Formats: sequence, structure tokens, C-alpha cells
Amino acid sequence: MSQSTDNMDQQEQEQEIEKLAEDINPREDATPDSLAEATTVPLEDNELGTHATQKDAKK
Repeated sequence: MSQSTDNMDQQEQEQEIEKLAEDINPREDATPDSLAEATTVPLEDNELGTHATQKDAKK
């Protein structure tokens, strides 16, 4: 009985690992959740910009 329980635990762990791996590195054929997700490109951190200053306005 304990052997089958251990086997179930191992299977559950493997499924959890697969799920986490999919979250980290999704397959290329995964469909987007929404139209907005499909039509936008993620921005890099430096592409968000900053607040405009008086110096920027003079340029």
C-alpha cells in the first residue's frame, strides 16, 4: 500500500514540475489568453521611459 502511495506522490510531483516548467518556458504553439495579449509585445525594462522634465520640453 505504501508503495502505491509513494508512486502517486512521485506522479504528482512530476506533474507539478511539468506545470512549473511550462509556466517558466511556455511552448511556442501556446495560444494567447486574449486578443490584447496576442497583439502586444512585452516591453523591455528600459522601454518604459521616464517622466518628462522641463529640460526635455526645451529639446
